[in-house]
Amino acid sequence: MGVMTVGGLDVVSGIFTVPRLGVPTAIVRLALAPDEAPRFSAGDPVSVVLELDGVQSRWAMTCVRLGQDAGAWRVLVVGGAGRTAHVLEPKYYQQAPVALVFSDACREAGETPNVGDGLDVQLMRWVRPRVPCWETLESLRKWLGARYAWRVLPGGQLWMGLEKPTSYPREDDLDWSEDDPATVRVEFRLAPDLLPGHLLAGSLVEEVRHVVGPRPRTEVVLGPWSG
Repeated sequence: MGVMTVGGLDVVSGIFTVPRLGVPTAIVRLALAPDEAPRFSAGDPVSVVLELDGVQSRWAMTCVRLGQDAGAWRVLVVGGAGRTAHVLEPKYYQQAPVALVFSDACREAGETPNVGDGLDVQLMRWVRPRVPCWETLESLRKWLGARYAWRVLPGGQLWMGLEKPTSYPREDDLDWSEDDPATVRVEFRLAPDLLPGHLLAGSLVEEVRHVVGPRPRTEVVLGPWSG
């Protein structure tokens, strides 16, 4: 097995991006001959696995695009059910907890909600316009404040809650080989289990970008955090 598989098929090259706010996406080239075909189609759920030196992460994702380009099979997968762009119909709430508004938006879009801490806050009045699901979630997050976040978890659930960062448990194993202080970016050898919301050297991991190819690596964008 290679360092990354999609739907059980090895990946030759690609980029897997996991943001702290939003939905993970992976654009990859599969290790298939032109006359072979993947065992999944657009719209199918797929398992995405990253593994290196016995460290693994497994993601529940959905194939949204699949096709051949210059004789190579390329696929785009997104986290969860891939339905955060689904447009929701207007809805009115009065004296409702944020958890209800969040859960309704997820379920109506076709996603599975995971209610985190801090969503018991009451909304005196909330009008949800006709917008994509992700816009509703972003509006809620901005109303709640900067310490709140929403994202798709590895298990495929759509989570929203109060951000409670924990230190990355394998920080001592990372090789802080390259960094760019101007953009607060760091790069390591592939670290499959590094997630947004972790803390690295006291900074918050805002985005994780796994690059698969001749030199597998993990690129990280860091942001400030004061606990």
